[in-house]
Parts: sequence; structure tokens; C-alpha cells
Amino acid sequence: MGFAGLSGLAPIARAVVASLVTNLGIIALFALFVRKRASAASAAAVAHELERGELRALAGRFLPLERVAVLLGDGGEHETAGTSVLATIEHDLSAVIGTASARLLLDVARRERSGQLDTLAAIVDEASADLRFNQRILLAALENMSQGICVVDADLCVVAWNRRYAELFAYPAGLLSVGRPVEELTRWAIDRGMIGAGLAGLDSTAARVQRRLAHMRAGTPLISERRFPDGSEIEIRGNPMPGGGFVATFTDVTAFRHAAQALTRANETLEQRVAERTGELEQATRAAERASATKTRFLAAVSHDLMQPLHAAQLFAHTLSARVDDSGHDTARHLQGALEATEALLGGLLDIARLDGGTLVPRPRDFALHDLLAALAAEFGALAAQHGLRLDYVRTRHWVRSDPHLLRRVLQNFLSNALRHVERGQILLGCRREGESLRIEIWDSGPGIAPHEQRLIFEEFRRGSRASGQGLGLGLAIADRMARLLDHHLGLRSWPGRGSVFSVSVPRVAAPATPPVRVRPAIEITGGGNAGVALVVDNEAQALTAMKTLLVDWGWTVLASGNAEGALALARDERPDIAILDYHLGGGEDGLTLYTRLQEMLGELPAVIVTADRDSGLRKRARDLDVVVLYKPLKPLALAQVLRQRAAAVVEK
Repeated sequence: MGFAGLSGLAPIARAVVASLVTNLGIIALFALFVRKRASAASAAAVAHELERGELRALAGRFLPLERVAVLLGDGGEHETAGTSVLATIEHDLSAVIGTASARLLLDVARRERSGQLDTLAAIVDEASADLRFNQRILLAALENMSQGICVVDADLCVVAWNRRYAELFAYPAGLLSVGRPVEELTRWAIDRGMIGAGLAGLDSTAARVQRRLAHMRAGTPLISERRFPDGSEIEIRGNPMPGGGFVATFTDVTAFRHAAQALTRANETLEQRVAERTGELEQATRAAERASATKTRFLAAVSHDLMQPLHAAQLFAHTLSARVDDSGHDTARHLQGALEATEALLGGLLDIARLDGGTLVPRPRDFALHDLLAALAAEFGALAAQHGLRLDYVRTRHWVRSDPHLLRRVLQNFLSNALRHVERGQILLGCRREGESLRIEIWDSGPGIAPHEQRLIFEEFRRGSRASGQGLGLGLAIADRMARLLDHHLGLRSWPGRGSVFSVSVPRVAAPATPPVRVRPAIEITGGGNAGVALVVDNEAQALTAMKTLLVDWGWTVLASGNAEGALALARDERPDIAILDYHLGGGEDGLTLYTRLQEMLGELPAVIVTADRDSGLRKRARDLDVVVLYKPLKPLALAQVLRQRAAAVVEK
């Protein structure tokens, strides 16, 4: 048999096969050499009959002496060997040195002298010994391989196998033998479920056997995997052999398949866990979003409800401070300070909640910076005067692009921070050009901030070590977050013991060619005389009373109503010069809708919306209607500034 066509064998088996082939090649070369010499001498030498003694000496080199004695019998040494004896000797020699070598050896023995024959026999004997040695190595290698191996010849009869193959199939005694037709082994394996179930399980055993034999005859390579009755997974590979025949290897891949299945299950389990975790995260995210939305709605409602009494208290406190004598002035001032601190704390918490909830959306537009800074200077200038400080404002003609409401909130926090910490001296509000930007600066003569604290004070609930007064440390944190929302850069320079300068850089834009100018004669509000007629509408009785009391002290005639229909009735009887309207009026009415109805009835009418609702949509509606929005709790000085700017002494009919 030949093993050159084996596929899937271990490296040592392939090396042994290669050595075997090499030795067989040496024998063939010597045989060719002798055959050529015999052909060349055929003309001079005549073949003679071999005597029994010569044949005994020749066969004794390769066969056991006992076997030689049996083959040659008891004839004399010089007796010529008959044809039957030669045939028997050649047959036995073929089993040892191969058919071709045996025939060649006997042919040379008839033609050559004894010395030459001895030389040739020695060569053949040595090659045969090498062949037998390599065969033993090959058989040992095959027996110790982890793969099962079975080889069949061109007639599809078994010619070789190893121990692992016999163990895998567990053939009964006597079934696995040299020369056994592989058809019988295949049928036995099919009957015991070791070979597949056929086409949809409908094939007969005979058909399945013949299909596999046809593959072997055709020399079709095979690779498949079968599950044996004991649960093991066996990979089967088959390949044709040169000159006919087939070799098949059987590899137990059970451990590999179990590992692959375990890995697959782990992957599936991992995917399931990831999916479950993703689902949990999505649920948690939705829950957090719902909680955030609920918190936002709650804060919106709470801000309105909390700001209403605080708004009324601010107005009453301001009115009280104007009416008391010197002995009660300090008390009124302390009351105002406490209310302002409460407002700052509540406003900071609401701003943080709105920033966290993502409800603040910047709406940038081009506007004259002076309009914003002048209003802040007027409002905080009056507050600075109450604290014994001076606030100076350097006017500017520049236009900028930003969200004026959010930018105002940033600057308000800077100014409030300055008023809170400056005990004496002054505050300066102005701006400088810086490339394509305008840097708005607020200088103060406060205690200053140490270098290692200058970054920390922009964090929530952090205050400088030199800070005095009340506060949660939210103002600068809110300013920082709003500036980042606007994509504006904040700056800070400070000199401990001398003061600080906070700044925010805003993009500059070109001023319009003909900026709109509104000419509205100012009305004095210092008290006394007749400042004009103000229509005040608020569904909160305390807030309505507080606003009415404040305006009356300022010299206004007040038309007060708690609902929209009452306000329309009052406006029909006496035309107001300005309307001060709460936004949430109850009953589905709001201040902007009421203002639209007043305009339809009266024509142009200056108006102020007072609200605790900081929704950006409300600001946009108010801006479109040219209505000023002031937030509760209302600062009386802010209202006074707006009244100066918005009220008209003469209304065109």
C-alpha cells in the first residue's frame, strides 16, 4: 500500500512516509541498474536453471530457514528446481521484498555468477531491512496519533488502520481486518447511527452505503462532522490516494465544539445582559426625564406661587420705607435687605433648576448695548446709593449680538456680587473693544479674591474666603453656566485687598444705518402731583394692593382690577396712560392677550408685563408686541426706570 496520499496526518507520520518513499526509490534504482546489466550481458550469458542448493542459499537471506526447508523439500542440492518451486519461492519473497524485487532477484540469479548475485542480494537485503524499519516507525506513529486513520485500496478493501480508529467505532471482533471490504464497515456504522441520517431520513441503508462508496471510487474529497451515539462530535476528512484507494481521518472535536457552544452561549448571554441593561438604562433615562419634566413644572408653579407674596412684600417694604420717619428708616431698610436676600436665594435656585432641566434656550439677536447697560446702571445705581456706594456707568454706542435676557442675568449677578461684598468705595460699569468683541467690565473696590480661589468661586456653592454677607455661592456659578450657554467668555482679574474686575466678552455687530428711535416724554415719579393714569391688573389681591399703594405714592392715578373684564370696563371709562399687567390672570386669561384687547380698544398703549414665569416663549411674544417684561419679585426702582422710558405724556388719538 502507499501512504503518500494521506491528508491530515501528524508531522512525524508525514516524515516517516517520506523516508519510506526514499528507500523504495533506492531499491528501484538498484533494480534498474541490475536489469540494465542483465540486458547488456544477455547476448554473452545464457540463462540456466537454478539448482535447489542455489535457490536455498538465495531464499535463506530473506525467509526463515524453516520456511525455506518446507518450500524446497528433501531433494538434492544439485537438483534443478521445478517451475512450481520457483513460483512458491517468488510468492514468499514478494511478501518480504515486494513482487518486483522478488522477480528481479530470481531473474538475475539465473543469469549472473554467484558473486554478483551475492552483491545484489546484499543490496536488496539492506534496502528491505530499511524498509521494514521505516514500516515499524510508521506503524508506531500511526498507532499513537490522536486521530483515527483508515486506508482502503483501489478495490475499496481495508489495508491499514490505527488503534484510535478501532476505538472510535468499536467494531466487533473479527470485523476489522485486512482485506475486509469497506462496504461492510460502512453498513455496520450506518446501522448504529454513526453516519448521518441520509437525505431527510428517507434513504435506505443500501442507498446510503452505495453513495459513500461512489464518492471513494470517484476520489471525491470529503469533509463532514458527525455526532456519535455516545455524544461525541467527530470530524471526518477523506482524500484519494495516488494510484487508487482512499484514506480517511477521524478527529474528536467534542471539546472544541463544547467550548465554541459555551462561547456562543456566553455571547448570547452577554447580548441578553447588555439588552437588559440597556433597557434598564432606557427606563431609568425616561424616568429621569419624567422626573426632570415634573421638577420643571413644579418649579414653574412654585416660582409663581412663591414670588407672589415676595413680590407684594417688596412693594410694601419700599412704600413703608418712604413713609416712616427717621426712627423707623433703619428697620425698613433691614426689611428690604432681608427680602432682597430671599429673592436672590430663590432666584438662584430657580435658575440652577432651569439650567439643569435644559429649559433655557438662547435666542440671540442684535441690539444696542446701551439700552441694557443703562437700565442696569439705573437699577443698581439706586441700590448702591442705599448701601452708601457709588455706581458709575460709562456710556457706549456699540451694538452686540447676544440674548439680552441671559446677558442681563449674567451682568446682574456680577453687579449683585459687587454690591454684596463691597463695603465702601465705588463700582464701575463699562466696556472695552477687544478685536471683534466687546468686553463688558464691572470693577469694584471690594476685598479681592486670592489667586488660588479665582477658579473655585465659579463653582456651585463655593464662595471666596474674604466673602461677607449672605448667599449660597450660586450667583457666579449661574453667570458662568449662562455665559457658556451663550458661548461668551468670562474673565476675572483680582487684587486682594484692592478690588476685582469681572468681565464678559460679547460679539460686536455694526449698528443699523437708521436705528429706530422712540420719542416718549418722560414722566416724573418722585411723588406728588399727577404723574398719569396707570391701569394695574393682578389676580392676587395682595400684589394688586401693594402695586396700587406704591404707584399712588409716586403720584399716579391707579385703575386697579383683578381680572381682564374688569380692566376693560375701567379702560372704557377712563383711558390709562400705561398698563401694568400680571401675566397669569386666572380663568384662562393672560396679560399679553389682555394687552392685545386693550390695543384694539384704545390704540397704542405702553405696557409692562409683571410675571414670575421666565419662559423664553413669553419673552418672545412680549418683544414682538413691544412690551417690557419685569420679573417678580419686582424691584420698585426697576419699575420706576421702565415707567420713565415707556410712559407717554400724550397719546395720539
